Amino acid sequence: MSQLEKHPAYPAEKDHGPAVVCVTGVTGFVCGPIVARLLELGHTVHGTCRAPEKADTVAHLTSLPGAAERLKLFKADLTGPEGSFDEAMQGCDYVIHTASPYIVNIKPGEAKARLLDPAVHGTASVLGSVNRTPSVKRVVLTSSCAAIYGNPSERGQGHVYTEEDWNPTASETTLPYYYSKKLAEEKAWEMATAQDRWTLVVINPAAIMGPPLSSRSDGESLGMITKILTGKAYPLCPHMGVGMVDIRDVAAAHSLAMVHPGAQGRYICVCRSIWFAEIARVIKEAYPDSHLKPPVGSAPKWLLWAVGPAIGLPRDMVTNLVGQCPHFNNSKIQAELGFSFSPIEKAISDAVEAMLRLGIAKPF
Repeated sequence: MSQLEKHPAYPAEKDHGPAVVCVTGVTGFVCGPIVARLLELGHTVHGTCRAPEKADTVAHLTSLPGAAERLKLFKADLTGPEGSFDEAMQGCDYVIHTASPYIVNIKPGEAKARLLDPAVHGTASVLGSVNRTPSVKRVVLTSSCAAIYGNPSERGQGHVYTEEDWNPTASETTLPYYYSKKLAEEKAWEMATAQDRWTLVVINPAAIMGPPLSSRSDGESLGMITKILTGKAYPLCPHMGVGMVDIRDVAAAHSLAMVHPGAQGRYICVCRSIWFAEIARVIKEAYPDSHLKPPVGSAPKWLLWAVGPAIGLPRDMVTNLVGQCPHFNNSKIQAELGFSFSPIEKAISDAVEAMLRLGIAKPF
């Protein structure tokens, strides 16, 4: 399916000629639609991943329209030595850095080695290569709303988060994934402000929803959908909410921020906030004849505290997120870049359709 058919190119994307773009972490859930959009717009993509020689992990990328002519894959690792990304970056005009470890349920004592060090070292490694590559003029970093907030009530009930906010709650032992995104983004800004040749633009999405390109996709949002489809969210689901955005909007935001002459700073990329139970209702409404049983109630916090770790919900998340829903001001990206968001209901139903087609989920 064409990325531009339902998510058309913005004027700045249309007006910009073909460029060479280095994209890190191309086998990840978020990256597939970014690569697809860039190729469809006529750009050449230098994609990095840990094992480009493994055909089964890159087949969904190499089969994209334009990939045979304009997609080149390079071996690079966030934990590799200095210079790991130099080869992939040669001749590139832009860099989109999406690669970062995404582990929510992590064992005590493992956060530094598995999350924090790779995220920060990887960002420093990528931007070190940028500093050594004179052709690069802009870097677009995939950060997260996890770098913006930790506990939705940490700044008072009803606070609406903006690009000025930074997560004050997360640490190595509390919401460590959130902390890794904060530290990595801080490192990026530190390195960007230390030079004046290239500019940094940061995209801060929250939960990303939509159709995966690969059956190997392991996005956390897809895990949320799987729990609903398999009945693990029945009869009770966690009473918690998230900001959410269509994955194809995330791809468009990166592509647009890359070329828009007025793009600057951070951009919250969230369509709207949604409760877990509402996600289940959207799926049931999209498939009314299915045997799907949406949740009929919300699990109390004490119960989630007891069973959360066994179902992939760590206790630090129960403490800080259950019973709350964060809210975000997404006006900056709309006002400065002319961006518009797609309905999140469509992203949810398209995710289920793709998961069924790819065999990620079984018919229900």
